[in-house]
Amino acid sequence: DLKSKHAFTEAEAEYNTAIETGKTPELSVLVCDVNGLKQINDTLGHKAGDQYLLDASKLICSSFKHSPVYRIGGDEFVVTLQGPDYEQRETLVERFGAVIKKNRAEGGVVIASGRSDFIPEIDTSFAQVFERADAVMYENKKKLKQGE
Repeated sequence: DLKSKHAFTEAEAEYNTAIETGKTPELSVLVCDVNGLKQINDTLGHKAGDQYLLDASKLICSSFKHSPVYRIGGDEFVVTLQGPDYEQRETLVERFGAVIKKNRAEGGVVIASGRSDFIPEIDTSFAQVFERADAVMYENKKKLKQGE
């Protein structure tokens, strides 16, 4: 159920049109970055790296079942939380974080993530929401690398 970078670009354009026409979307963006892929590729080979990415995408998709998940780069994913996932976004992101924490302790897939909601009074484009989520993800990535 993973969507492509091209599909992400199309979705971004649709959100921008909705924002420009005053149709305030229910939108929360979750940016994900898979940790440790380079090390896995370098030490265990690309086949192991491919499996790690597959496991990461399955974890993201199963955590946010009602929302599209896009692979926008080698180890980068974006989820646009919709419907029930949007309504339960705080809980779902908390659960996702708990799984990542457990995986980190047990040697499983580790994914840094950051989420941001669309704020009608502030945001004039999808990119603004994405950039805030991306900044939160980088803070999370730094904490994961420091062992927090």
